[in-house]
Amino acid sequence: MKKIIYLLSLVITVSLFSCGGQKTTNETAMKESNDINKMPEAGPAPKIHFQKPIVYTLDNGMKIIVVENHKLPRVTANLNIDTPPFNLNDKKGADDLLSSMLGTGSKNMSKDDFNEKVDFYGARVNLNEGGFYINSLSKFFPEVLELTTDQALNPDFKEEEFQTKKKELIEGLKMQEKSTPAAASNVLNKLAYGDHPYGEITTIEKAKNITLNDVKDYYSKVYDPSRAYLIVVGDVKAEDIKNQADKYFANWKKPANPITAQLPEIKNVPETEIDFVDMPHASQAELKVAHRSDVKMSNPDYQKVLLMNSILGGDFNSYLNMTLREKHGWTYGARSSFGTNKYGGLFRASTSVRNQVADSAVVVTMEQLNKIRNEKVDDELLNNTKQKYMGNFVLQMENPATIARQAYNIYVNNLPEDFYETFLQKVEAVTPEDVQAVANKYLHPDKARIVVAGKASVIVPGLEKQGYKVKFFDKEGNPVAAPKTNTKLTGNIKASDVLDRYFKAIGGKEKVQNIQSVEMSYEGDFQGNSLKIMKKAMAPNKEITETQMMGMTFSKTYFDGEKGYQMIRGQKKDLTEKEIEKAKKKSQPFPLMGLYKTAKLERTENMDGKDYFVLSDGKTEYYFDAKTGLLNRTVENIEMNGQTFSQVTQMKDYKEYQGVKFPTVLIVPAGPQEIILKLQEVKLNSLDDSTFK
Repeated sequence: MKKIIYLLSLVITVSLFSCGGQKTTNETAMKESNDINKMPEAGPAPKIHFQKPIVYTLDNGMKIIVVENHKLPRVTANLNIDTPPFNLNDKKGADDLLSSMLGTGSKNMSKDDFNEKVDFYGARVNLNEGGFYINSLSKFFPEVLELTTDQALNPDFKEEEFQTKKKELIEGLKMQEKSTPAAASNVLNKLAYGDHPYGEITTIEKAKNITLNDVKDYYSKVYDPSRAYLIVVGDVKAEDIKNQADKYFANWKKPANPITAQLPEIKNVPETEIDFVDMPHASQAELKVAHRSDVKMSNPDYQKVLLMNSILGGDFNSYLNMTLREKHGWTYGARSSFGTNKYGGLFRASTSVRNQVADSAVVVTMEQLNKIRNEKVDDELLNNTKQKYMGNFVLQMENPATIARQAYNIYVNNLPEDFYETFLQKVEAVTPEDVQAVANKYLHPDKARIVVAGKASVIVPGLEKQGYKVKFFDKEGNPVAAPKTNTKLTGNIKASDVLDRYFKAIGGKEKVQNIQSVEMSYEGDFQGNSLKIMKKAMAPNKEITETQMMGMTFSKTYFDGEKGYQMIRGQKKDLTEKEIEKAKKKSQPFPLMGLYKTAKLERTENMDGKDYFVLSDGKTEYYFDAKTGLLNRTVENIEMNGQTFSQVTQMKDYKEYQGVKFPTVLIVPAGPQEIILKLQEVKLNSLDDSTFK
């Protein structure tokens, strides 16, 4: 059975997890230099020719930004509405519903007719609470713009459509309840932003109470032409766009009561604290470090902070990623960023790690935040970072959309007109002393919240040993009491006692030992595709396991007791000597028999109000129900591409087959969703050696 679980884990991990590094070379520099180990000399910041966008302002205050580019017969258009955030309180979620309802019909055209015409023109259109996006052939752009504008400015909010979208929102929130990243993000936003509107989170209870009138009211406040920017890039004439805007947006009026709310200050905590969200079923822990960001685009230190953050956690080769990922192999990535939103933002550093190393990851993350404050950056590292920024900047300037976006940023953030013209010179002028100075000025690990969402029983003891004060919160950021985790069970219990109780619970050790072969199959659904896993195992150590998706073999393992192979997506690989030795120990009808020699009782644990004995063989933890003796779940550490992650599998609803009980349901998390596999067939003592020829 464990081999079935392993193969299922493999299917999921191959599908959901992938990573790769980037290898960059400079062939020209290599040819020009006699020393291939010497980096080329960095030149001065390149001079960039800036194409000036054409800007119009309509009578209602709306700005039109046009960048003509006639290389391709295509046009993109973005309507961005710069709405200040405001508190929705118990109506939070009305913004999500507005985004989902725009484009579902206007007073002049139904949803189906709108979608049909957009498809006819071969365009891509997306509407949301902050405006819309269009990608269209230039010859059809006037028609597509008219259609989209009608949907945005004349929405026909129907109750039936609202109820459908509301149901979808609630179902989505229910799916996120088991998501560790979602829980960490919600708690971080609520605690770090406080009373600021960005701290509001959408909950199921709030969503249930929202009415169609709430959505209409929200729309009437945020759709304000005086805060709107239409950015058009492509094969157009600026004068034609102005005429079209005058025609389609002329009747768009300002709200009767425009938003004027004063935003509260975002406050840091007096000293570092850990805010913990217990996710007892989580296989991974989510770690986020955050405090208020005082960096806006208008800040004179902006370029210095960009480079500092790139070195800290903004790039693949950053302090955080190279330490947490490359040195320790704890994660697939670690990143940091400074929010520059003019209405308020946070500095964030985040990563996902196994529960078992989460406490160590917290320590290492804080070490790197302090390192960039306490140590000057290496000259070569800083110069390489500058060159990357300047190279990316030059490449981006070849895209006309960059010109339009820069013009938009200048207006929205009240930047000087030469902000981008002097950008590279300011980047080039940054020194190691500047990096250290802005790190000390804007980075505050001593006043940061460390939000950890994961398995408290595994993580919290290690955090407490580090001297951190740990506060506990539920998934919505409400304070709660410390969860009951480990518990003391009476009696001098050993691992062998736990295993004896397990085999007794499934039918008896003697009966199990008399079974020479097991043939079984599980079926389920994976992302809408049928999934089937079949296992054939015979004593002492022969096994065939096959995983099928949509009726086709996805993976297969074969071991005849002496040799074997693995095949994934048609790629066949013979087992190594190490894998053969492992197979000899694990490939048997009931692999848990092998735990008598390899497992030890790691701890006792309380989860969901039940007590469990937790055994470990060094790679996998096994949770045995202290009351029934049955195996409830496994947590296996799986290595892939130099990284290690944990895969949880739950076993439920044991049923007896020929006197021996097997779990009829296996549950494996796949992101915020779950794969549920149901037992279809069990055959005992039905195989012989010919099966493995």
